[in-house]
Amino acid sequence: MPDPSASQTTVQKLITPHDQFIRAVFNTQRSYFIDIYQREYKWTIEQVRTLLNDLEVRFELGKRARTTPKDIQQDVLEHFDPYFLNTYLTHTSSVATSIVDGQQRLTTLLLILIKLYQIVQQVDALPEAQGKTFRPGALRPLIFEEDDFGSATRFKIFNPNREAQLRALVDGTDLAATDETQKRLKENYTFVSTYFDAFLGSDAHPSEFDLVKLTYYIAYLLDRVSIVEIRIERQDNVAMIFEVVNDRGLGLKPYEILKGKFIGNLPLREKEETNEIWVDLQDLYYRTTLKNTTEASIDLDDFFRIYFRAKFANGVDDYKAFETAYHYEIYRRTELRAYFGDFRDHQVLSSRIKNDIQYFAKLYQELRVDYSDEREHLFYNKLVEQNQQYLLIMSAVRLNDPERETKIQTISAKFDQLHVILRILGIYESNTFQPLVYGLNESLRDKNEAGCRQVFDDLIINTLKEENRLEQEFSGGVPDIFTYERFKGALNDRTNFSKYLLMRVDRWMSRLLDKPSYCNAPLAEIEERFNKSNRRRYGMHLEHIYAYNAANRSLFTDPQTGLFDEAVFGQTRNQMGMVLLLKDLQNLSSSNDVYRDKLEDYAMSDIIWNQLLAGRLPSVDARALPAQFQNASIEADTNGAFPKDKVDQRQRLFFEAIKMIWARV
Repeated sequence: MPDPSASQTTVQKLITPHDQFIRAVFNTQRSYFIDIYQREYKWTIEQVRTLLNDLEVRFELGKRARTTPKDIQQDVLEHFDPYFLNTYLTHTSSVATSIVDGQQRLTTLLLILIKLYQIVQQVDALPEAQGKTFRPGALRPLIFEEDDFGSATRFKIFNPNREAQLRALVDGTDLAATDETQKRLKENYTFVSTYFDAFLGSDAHPSEFDLVKLTYYIAYLLDRVSIVEIRIERQDNVAMIFEVVNDRGLGLKPYEILKGKFIGNLPLREKEETNEIWVDLQDLYYRTTLKNTTEASIDLDDFFRIYFRAKFANGVDDYKAFETAYHYEIYRRTELRAYFGDFRDHQVLSSRIKNDIQYFAKLYQELRVDYSDEREHLFYNKLVEQNQQYLLIMSAVRLNDPERETKIQTISAKFDQLHVILRILGIYESNTFQPLVYGLNESLRDKNEAGCRQVFDDLIINTLKEENRLEQEFSGGVPDIFTYERFKGALNDRTNFSKYLLMRVDRWMSRLLDKPSYCNAPLAEIEERFNKSNRRRYGMHLEHIYAYNAANRSLFTDPQTGLFDEAVFGQTRNQMGMVLLLKDLQNLSSSNDVYRDKLEDYAMSDIIWNQLLAGRLPSVDARALPAQFQNASIEADTNGAFPKDKVDQRQRLFFEAIKMIWARV
């Protein structure tokens, strides 16, 4: 039978629990150092509110029957039930006691102590109140260390990044926050301050404090609220224990678990160097704001998911495995364990963070916020929510890749070409497009720029053959697939995509003619004008040349039977050649007009594609267009309608435009 004492001895070699009240927790001779694993303070106001409410409920269970401070303190010790708050993990070395886990709660308790310290300072300044509650000197040693001359040296929960902000809170001054930790400290302290001003305020004198309640509360907090310190005895067990504790639903994100795994057991110098890189990346992502997307922000979890998929996923199962708890995969996969030196090789781990992770994390963040004209296709794909481009770029780009820029431009442009071709041909479905992305991810991995281009070309041609849009014996390149017969069925069946195509057509014409256009503004401005939700009154709106009016309906009414062919009318008005972009409220003011009356709006629309149709493009500009775009204006028929026999001309012209833009990418 196993000896229980042997097991106990083994556990005690790893951890030692130590139950203590808050007074003892913060009354240590030196400050707690916030270790690598727990550098950032992230508690929100809601979590602070929960902690304060829990303390309040337990505190209010006790009866306050005394009035003098010493009697109150004794009453609390004898009659108030203790309250167990939770645990925190520490590791003590020769130079510091580090908080391995639990700094969120301890930092919040420090904020509470700072507020109570400020209150007793206010009370102590009143001669009539002196001696009626705790003196400031009772709380000061719990908040910060002091030198021999009474000056604060550092706070009891110590990290250099937050010292100035905590000092500002103690002094009642304002200091601008420069990162998430400092922002949370300010926000949460403001909430704590407001809470205690109300909770400890005097009903009789609103501008004063209830000194009996204040004394009871401080005594209760210091001497009846307990928290268990779990001391990790050996340095080489710190990362493992931190991971086990925090991977069981206690609130850390996967990338924070990874941080402990990657950095925890590195030698001190490498630990500090890699932590600085990690924190810089985390702050970079924290400052990143995404506009006009389904995501408002990104964090390092977003990066790691896409990074592991880009570099290690082969197929749909791998792709899904990295979706949520992706950090498990680095233990399960042999290639990932090898990539990180089985988490034992300090040199490999340090190098991965300093080189690979830093390089690719910065690349991903850069791709997500880029509005440069040189990488305009990044923006174009984002505009139509084709964000898989980031995965494919990350797959192809190598560490310190000399072809980095050309790969970004090529892959984003070819991805746009693939998406547009499939959409216009009516063979794009999200559930079938995603498997194409899986295959591209694997095929593009670490390819050179020319190889990436070939991968896309082969995929486009093979996909069209599989969908019977190309003959099996077809042996040409992508430009050769652009024939009118193949593309003449282009329809407006997705409003945003139709707006996108027309915006691109007009942007191309604007550049070709070096002529201003509503669609040729800077990319960030185009994003605002695009009106993706289609709810705004201002911005780009889709306009049908054929409105539902009598003149147009007569074109689709059988003169013998008098029956209106609604199906043919609907299909014709939704051909891409028969829809336009108008800005702001122009389409509303002319939505039901006959074509003759619409032409003035088209001419004044600041959109060249519309001006070309209306015959209002200056002759000097018209002559600069390719031959197929000259003489492209169309007049109204005798009833003021768009001539039905000119529909094919418009559809053909639209085809010529998309061929110019997307055939040779």
